[in-house]
Amino acid sequence: MKLVISKQTLVSALQIITPITDKSSSKPILSNFLLKATGTDSEGRVEFSATDYEISIQGEFPARVEQEGTVCISAKRVLEICREFLSDEVNVGADEQLWVSLAGGPARLRLPSVEIGLYPSMEIMELPNRFRISTTELKRSIQLTLFATLTTETRKNLMGVCLQLDSGGNVRFVSTDGHRLAQVSRKVELIAGEDPPEVIIPRKSLLEMQRVLDNSEEMVEIAFDERNLLLTSGKMVMTTRLIEGKFPNVEPVIPKDNDKTISVNRERVVNALKIVSIMSNDKIKPVKLTLSSGKMRLESEQAEYGDVADELDVEGYQGEEMSIGFNARYLLDVFNEVSPSETVEMKMKGPLNPCLIQIPEDSGFLSVVMPLRIEW
Repeated sequence: MKLVISKQTLVSALQIITPITDKSSSKPILSNFLLKATGTDSEGRVEFSATDYEISIQGEFPARVEQEGTVCISAKRVLEICREFLSDEVNVGADEQLWVSLAGGPARLRLPSVEIGLYPSMEIMELPNRFRISTTELKRSIQLTLFATLTTETRKNLMGVCLQLDSGGNVRFVSTDGHRLAQVSRKVELIAGEDPPEVIIPRKSLLEMQRVLDNSEEMVEIAFDERNLLLTSGKMVMTTRLIEGKFPNVEPVIPKDNDKTISVNRERVVNALKIVSIMSNDKIKPVKLTLSSGKMRLESEQAEYGDVADELDVEGYQGEEMSIGFNARYLLDVFNEVSPSETVEMKMKGPLNPCLIQIPEDSGFLSVVMPLRIEW
């Protein structure tokens, strides 16, 4: 094998696939990736593929190919070296003894490869339910729901985002960890799917999907069945296994009659929440919100550290004074992710009722944060 590829193309491809390569010593073969060169000269192309058995990624990129071939080499090592090359192009070659050479400017690297027959093959499946969505909307939907997924394995069915697609071409992404909830609804181009199943995409897969989408075309296609999901963007394909289990019905949790609505400046409320949450070293960072006409006061009290308070202007609330407690971190997670929205709407009912958070610029998004009992 012998080829020349743009350094930027090579590094970009490796940055996508390297995170899924397994670093554990129990599966050393999975720390590698397959590099396959086909075609000749300006018509040549290079295919990158990697898998950890749960997630698989395959991408095809242009290159000048002098000699076709396939090698299986360490993803992390090649990325670290090629990233430091001073030249704009990288020369890649392999000999019959399975040694791979990489050259970029005056720097040279030679490392052993692995027998390609030992590496697991990636299977591109035909899945029955398919829709097209803009890359921008899919990235935004993931961003607005990923923060509310569960990060521990106490309830595996909450360790991802639920995808619900109906026959009318409406898709809904929902996540919850039991303390807060996030939901995004979008209209998409339905390709196939008369009765699509409700599926749960793992958190790890969504993080990898974000990296793929950073290098994607304007539109992408998603296909899925009960066990697998496939994302296709031009010459880039990603497959992932889905989480088995039933996602909880979140409809009863979403408030329908919260009658106290306030509009707050996102940057200002984030600043206030950061100030008051500094007082607590605990995992739960309690903050008390006190609403009065045109004002919202935020305060936290920890006897061993002292107390802190901040106050900001709000629009919409004209009722009697009301106090409600929250975990400041949960509120910060929502407000940080809705950026660059300038205004955030908070809809409340009483001290023990969940808060509904929405943004005027995106009617398809909502978040629910459960209250916290405050003793001061």
